Amino acid sequence: MKRIHLSRRALVLAALALGALHAPAMAQTYPNKPVNVVVPFPAGGYVDSFARVVTAKLGALLGQTMPVLNRPGAGGTVGAESVVRAPPDGYTILVSGVSSLAIFEAMRSKTGEAELPKLSYISLIASTPGVMTTSTQSGVTSFQDLIAKVRKEPGRYSYGSAGPGTPSHLWSAEIVRALKLDIRHAAYKGGAPALQELANNQILWMIDTPVGSLPLARAGKVTPLAVIAPSRIKQLPDTPAIGELGVPQLADKASTLYLAAPAGTPKAILDRLNEVYAQAIKDAEFTVRIDTFDSVLPDPEMKADKVREAAEAEYLSWFKIVRDTGIKVD
Repeated sequence: MKRIHLSRRALVLAALALGALHAPAMAQTYPNKPVNVVVPFPAGGYVDSFARVVTAKLGALLGQTMPVLNRPGAGGTVGAESVVRAPPDGYTILVSGVSSLAIFEAMRSKTGEAELPKLSYISLIASTPGVMTTSTQSGVTSFQDLIAKVRKEPGRYSYGSAGPGTPSHLWSAEIVRALKLDIRHAAYKGGAPALQELANNQILWMIDTPVGSLPLARAGKVTPLAVIAPSRIKQLPDTPAIGELGVPQLADKASTLYLAAPAGTPKAILDRLNEVYAQAIKDAEFTVRIDTFDSVLPDPEMKADKVREAAEAEYLSWFKIVRDTGIKVD
């Protein structure tokens, strides 16, 4: 019998062709078992709560359970890196932002060049503004009052954050850098304990999501001073946006969450997840749930390649802030 010898190139081309043939079938059968969703922050926090609403809806649409696995640590990098190392089969995905990843990469980068973690970005989930507040006991009633107070007694006060490398840290660090303030950073294990310390007037300011900040403001325990958003938000129409207050570089730095998977995950699966999330955000009941987080949903027609571009652009901008501020993880 005559043997047929195939070159390595021919074998590769044949494998690619076979993969292309299987892709539609893969998308139709996916998922046929539970999809694990890694949240790189503690249970009960903003990202965790948001992720559980999103995955409940996605699971219902996909016909599978999507258990949430909390893997906190190192500003989100512990959980993110566990997804980077996971099999690229669509059964381990990540819900996270890129800001907390940027600070650790900026600190570890020996070349000073930013490189987004090796993930396949699927969907932009939503963007949430930050709200800067101070305790009503502080006597501060405006952003200008706050800055004057810090300058009057340099080195005396501290601002709080939900932890090193979180958006709440980077937002405040950039304000400190831009306005040349002498104030310490007090890092907490999550936004809730930091806000509690703020309400008790143990720290001078804190920037957190509206979900965390607004209940305390309505209870008269904290005073809103600024919002991290391109313009004023409907929940606080009398509170100025940060661009109005001399820090325009933060105007587009909302806290953005993405859905991502390990690099190498088949495009058919990425497209399937992207399509299902687009379907979710067209659902009126789901958007009402998202409204409770005071967040802005993306364009439902935003495809995975555009999501990747958005994640890279945001990552680079946060990376620059990290480098400019010189912030460190204690």
